[in-house]
Amino acid sequence: MGRVFQGKRLPITITQMRALSLFNEQTVVNITDISRSLGMSLQSATNLIRRLELLGYLERSKNKKDKRVSEVRLTGKGKKRLSFFRKGELSTIQRLLYGLDPFEGKVLNEALTNASLLFEKAIIESGQEQASLDAREKQEPKPLGH
Repeated sequence: MGRVFQGKRLPITITQMRALSLFNEQTVVNITDISRSLGMSLQSATNLIRRLELLGYLERSKNKKDKRVSEVRLTGKGKKRLSFFRKGELSTIQRLLYGLDPFEGKVLNEALTNASLLFEKAIIESGQEQASLDAREKQEPKPLGH
């Protein structure tokens, strides 16, 4: 039995689509990055990639410098699936936005603005935290022989 959402059969799972979406920003992704981005174990990420390979959406190859690292790329079929998904997302968002009354639009706009500010604050704090860690690391004495 296939997956069904709003009466339509889905060709892949939401998790599989999230994995494909990682290729919006990069052409090559390794399995460790996929694992971290999706919050899953390396074994689960490997199984996910294997299923997407079997569906013809991804291909895997070994890194030329480090044969232990698998590099994952979208295939032509994967690019089409991702593009189709993105168009569907935009269409759904447009339908939802056009259905809002002015008050709902204002509330949504305020919520998105606040969320954006929270993300911006988190990014700034994360950068400050990293800078602090880097500074402490530079100040720590190095063990002899290094």
